[in-house]
Amino acid sequence: MLRNVMFQLALAASVSAVAIHTNAETPKRHPVLMISIDGLRPDYVTEADKHGLKIPVLRSFLQKGAYADSVQNVSPTVTYPNHTTLVTGVSPNEHGIYNNTVFDPMGKEQSAWNWYGAQVKVPTLWQAAKASGLTTGSVLWPVTVHSRGIDYNVPEYWRTKTEYDHYLLEAVSTPSGFLEEAEKDAGPFYSGEGNLVLDEKITRTAISMIQAHHPDLVTIHIVALDHLEHAHGPFSPEANETLEQIDAKVGRIISAELRVHPDADIVITSDHGFLPVTHKMNLNAALVKAGLLTVSAGPKPHVTAWKAFAWSADGSAMVVLNDNSDKATEQQVAQLLSDLAKDPANGINQVLSRSEAAAIGVPEQAAFIVDWKSGYHMGSGLSTPLVEDTAPGGAHGYLATHPELHSSFFIVGPDIAKSKKLGTIDMRQIAPTLARELGIVLPSAKMQPLTLK
Repeated sequence: MLRNVMFQLALAASVSAVAIHTNAETPKRHPVLMISIDGLRPDYVTEADKHGLKIPVLRSFLQKGAYADSVQNVSPTVTYPNHTTLVTGVSPNEHGIYNNTVFDPMGKEQSAWNWYGAQVKVPTLWQAAKASGLTTGSVLWPVTVHSRGIDYNVPEYWRTKTEYDHYLLEAVSTPSGFLEEAEKDAGPFYSGEGNLVLDEKITRTAISMIQAHHPDLVTIHIVALDHLEHAHGPFSPEANETLEQIDAKVGRIISAELRVHPDADIVITSDHGFLPVTHKMNLNAALVKAGLLTVSAGPKPHVTAWKAFAWSADGSAMVVLNDNSDKATEQQVAQLLSDLAKDPANGINQVLSRSEAAAIGVPEQAAFIVDWKSGYHMGSGLSTPLVEDTAPGGAHGYLATHPELHSSFFIVGPDIAKSKKLGTIDMRQIAPTLARELGIVLPSAKMQPLTLK
């Protein structure tokens, strides 16, 4: 199987670039398969030997196609904002997805995430492809429940992450009956714990979709690497072993795609990198102590009233004021954060003001952003010590100024140059690049496409 995958990748990279031109400037249209490996730092692939990684499918992209040394992603470096940028080509302040979770200091939304496609404020690649008469498909891509433009869609969505959730996924997947048919091979589809069992279900569902429906644009989200990096840290033996197994699954998906579309462009990307962590800082506990948050008594305290609340992105937090016209509270928070940042034990890297936050695409409602150093991330405690030790693990969600948080981009295809280094690219260039390859228009994406020839 692996030899077959490698052969087909080589074939895809060497197909003649003969195009049917309406004029000399019109490129040939290529189907696109984009696989996002959640948490894949580029150096997992570009420095595979250093880490003892056996990932032949991913490493083949270095010779067969073009790749970035790193991708400057958007802040905070969490999954949902960055996956939305990958398919829109714009920053969070334009597409509207600022974090994984909804802002909910009182807990009324029961830890809800930004699951719904209607929350995206700009056109996506799927919509643009659909408008051009192409067929689209997606498996477990974030922010896609009831997303317009996706013909065959199994969105990322959950309630309990138990097997009972497969009924929920069947209800929200489109078209009706598609997931049930795929489950005959993949088994009951539900999010579970985000491990390799889920990745196998994603792989089988994606292959079923590709083989049966031949979509021109397919987006697939692979999740287990992120899960193991959180638990054990980047480049841990557990994370490395998981990526080696993901490599084989990616190869199977690519093989299925090239059997259907021999002229397809194959893209491997990711949303963020990772940093190791051994401490957590409970920033909201500091706000409680300062009288800016009121919490209930008892073993499981919850917020009952708030003047300021830290909206966690794990490696950073957006501090939001209940009343943005309350200058006294803003000054109190500013002084508190300044004092906390002066103590090295708190692990704070920097504190950004409202204007500085807005300049990097973070919502204007954030009065401040707190960004932590490597080794630290935000805890969820309200009545706990300010800083606590944790078991060694990994985190992301820091500002994109940390190079270790940068993401990946690898592409191979008939008209893609071989062994082409792209240097550091902007994540917002990826969507317009894929739009050009698909032969479609995505006018809201303003950045120039990448030069891949």
